[in-house]
Amino acid sequence: MKWKLSNFWKQALSSTLGTIIGIVLTFGTSAWINHREKQETERTAALMVIHNLDSFTEDLGEMVRELQAIDSINMKLLDARDRLHTVSEDTLQLFVSGILTHNFNTVDETAETIFSSNIETWKSIGNSEFIELAGNCFSVKRLMVKFQEGLEAEKNELSDLYLKTIFYADHPAESTREIATTLLHSATYCSHIKKQHDFYLCGMEQGVKVLRKQTDKCKRLMNVTDEELLQFGLND
Repeated sequence: MKWKLSNFWKQALSSTLGTIIGIVLTFGTSAWINHREKQETERTAALMVIHNLDSFTEDLGEMVRELQAIDSINMKLLDARDRLHTVSEDTLQLFVSGILTHNFNTVDETAETIFSSNIETWKSIGNSEFIELAGNCFSVKRLMVKFQEGLEAEKNELSDLYLKTIFYADHPAESTREIATTLLHSATYCSHIKKQHDFYLCGMEQGVKVLRKQTDKCKRLMNVTDEELLQFGLND
């Protein structure tokens, strides 16, 4: 026996199926949109962290290069302080100029603050290795900031020493050679040169190496390209 549905039941069934399909499509589309938005949010979060660390590492690297140039002259003159008559005037001028060179760096802590205060949210990214590595990078970054602050504090002390010894002395030194001779025979200044070389410069050089290596690994873990970071920085 064949059953034939009346027009009423056909319409009712069609309406019901349409409603069910509509509900499925609505919730399915909504779930897809939410999933997509979650992925984009996680991607933006990862880009923010990596861009922050990458930018800091580049700035630190530039500071280290400047410090290396000053340190090279300082160590050369420290070794030749008893025969400065053999050193060129240009080299002595670079030495004196280095005394008054200061670095006024501003450190963006926004990414680290967000990272530290929302660690559970960050864990939703689903890449525990990246989360752990990013945390380690921020620890190294904080240490490098302390190095920068310590170095700048010593430079400020030496600037004061420079002014007292050279400008406000009873018989101020007049030539670059006299200034260099006075400073290089100051136990305080020579101690600073050695500390800058053995502690600050060496520590910051290692910090740059570690940050570059770990930041590059963060990029690989999250499949982030330098072009993508550049674009993120332009839009930030």
